[in-house]
Amino acid sequence: MNKLEPGILMPVNYVRTIDGDTISFSITRTFNIRLRDIDVYELDTKLGKEAKDYVATLLRFAKDIKVFIPTNNPEKLMDFNSFERIVGDIYIDNVSLKSLLEEKGYNKDI
Repeated sequence: MNKLEPGILMPVNYVRTIDGDTISFSITRTFNIRLRDIDVYELDTKLGKEAKDYVATLLRFAKDIKVFIPTNNPEKLMDFNSFERIVGDIYIDNVSLKSLLEEKGYNKDI
C-alpha cells in the first residue's frame, strides 16, 4: 500500500463481483470500486469470465479486505457519472488485487 499518497484506507465488506476489475463492497451502503490502473478483459471473453470467477473466489475467502481511495486527483478518480463507481485500489489479505490479476494474465495491457 502506498503510504505516501494521500487517500482513505478502510476495511470493507465484500458484496459481489461485477467483473474482473469492478467489485461491490459495503461500509454503510453498497458501492462499486473500479480498480485503478488496470483494464481486465470484458465479460464477453473467456479471460473476462475467468477473471471474474478468480476475483470472486479470492474475495469470498479473504480474511481481510481493504479499499484505498486516493484523494490526490479527484477528477481522475470518479467514474461515478458514467458507471456509478469509485476508482481505487483493493487489498486482499494485504496483497494488491491488481498485482494478483496481472500475475494471472488478466490485464489487457500485457
